[in-house]
Amino acid sequence: MSADMEGVTGLVGAQDVQAGGQDYQQGRVMMTEDVNAAVRGALAAGATRVLVNDAHSSMRNLLADQMHPEAELVRGKPKRMGMLEGLDGDFDAVLCVGYHSRAGALGVLSHSSMGHEIEDMWLDDQPMGEIGFAHATAAALGVPVVMLSGDDAACQEVTAWDAQVVTAPVKYAMDRFSARLRPAIEARKAIEEAAA
Repeated sequence: MSADMEGVTGLVGAQDVQAGGQDYQQGRVMMTEDVNAAVRGALAAGATRVLVNDAHSSMRNLLADQMHPEAELVRGKPKRMGMLEGLDGDFDAVLCVGYHSRAGALGVLSHSSMGHEIEDMWLDDQPMGEIGFAHATAAALGVPVVMLSGDDAACQEVTAWDAQVVTAPVKYAMDRFSARLRPAIEARKAIEEAAA
């Protein structure tokens, strides 16, 4: 499981997702809860091992002491595989939690790569951001991406890569820093069901 932060339930601005931001500590709680919902869904579906990679910024965002007790956590950096650290061909599936759309898309906190310097990336004539990069990397290792949560733009972006991916939209982008939010309980239920 790869966990980013911009697509997490309730989060819409830099203050929510950047260390030192006014609402960052609450953002960490929200991120951990979204990840735990996905872990519950994966376990309910029969997963025997869940490895969660904290994939946002410093990669030290998830609250280790509040993580689901059956999930292993990869935290900190540098990581050779970045957002997909720990993934190899022995895994059955990749789940992406809290993902966002690429730069140029009308999505909450949209950008194409950590650091935000990259405006455009392309693969086989298709524009891509972190979603496309994760999908292509997992495919190269023979592991399908099966689920993604984030805003509606992120969900549409992943299904353009692979219509089989089950999505859980937790918010609906109005602009880059605003969204109509699903209630947290409802959003986490959607994440758990999508993961299952």
